[in-house]
Amino acid sequence: MKILAILATLAILAVCLVHEQLAHACSVCGCGDPLVDASDSVSAAVRLRLALDFEHLTATAASDEIPDAEESVSQWFVRPVVVYSPIESLNLVLQVPLLRKTWALLAAGDTEETTMTGLGDVDFGARWFVWQDRNWQAQSRQAVGLSAGTTLPTGANGATLGGMRVDDHGQLGRGAFASYAGLLYAYHRDPWNLLATATGAVHNSNDYGYHYGANARWSVRGDYRLGDRLAVELGLDGRYARRDTIDGEAQENTGGLVLAAAPGVAVGMTDELWLRVRAQLPVATALYGQQTVGPTYFASVQYLMR
Repeated sequence: MKILAILATLAILAVCLVHEQLAHACSVCGCGDPLVDASDSVSAAVRLRLALDFEHLTATAASDEIPDAEESVSQWFVRPVVVYSPIESLNLVLQVPLLRKTWALLAAGDTEETTMTGLGDVDFGARWFVWQDRNWQAQSRQAVGLSAGTTLPTGANGATLGGMRVDDHGQLGRGAFASYAGLLYAYHRDPWNLLATATGAVHNSNDYGYHYGANARWSVRGDYRLGDRLAVELGLDGRYARRDTIDGEAQENTGGLVLAAAPGVAVGMTDELWLRVRAQLPVATALYGQQTVGPTYFASVQYLMR
């Protein structure tokens, strides 16, 4: 009954957030660690972690196809996540994003807009902690982990508006595989935790010849535990992406660098049920062409099965 009540609560939250009123607005998106829900799994020795993640982001860019036109994307993610640890040193992560995305084109004073809802690109990844060290005297722990995974082209990639195909950044899915690999370092000494990650990703071209640029993402985060069920965090997340291409031709208004401050808080409603809220607030950008990136907001409800 307890688990059923929790699942019902998560479902209600999902329905409420998916039907929120959307703002306008992604071109250079996704800073930090792609396996964020597994970042601290090893420290808690949790066998199974169930999460429901919520994310909202916005971005604009000048159109590479239509002169003096601007494209904007606003998207909500609702993402069920399962983190399974068959042994303490290994996390297996499945993420299934459900998206609601609004894409708009502003050209010659007229705006065309479409909203799509559906399955995004499913992500399967793993993190293996290859080295761990415990200092019982100092009551500290260190760990180094390797991560790898792939994003599957499960999201729709052929949406049209007025008979024309919507820009690739406005599609629910990339239409291509994306593979990534990374490195994590974690240091825990109550009440402090330090986490640093770096990840690189590459894509293949989709059926329309669109190829997302290779990217590197990184994150440095410090957590401070204020009580048994309350912690605050502050991090710096970053992402650098090469320009996207179509049939080998670079797209001028794609790619570049984003650095974002990442404050957050974690609240334990019970020993097993946690609420995490964080944001990525851009503090410096060096984007190619004409682009803007807005803040990204995250919330996650997590249930730990020890």
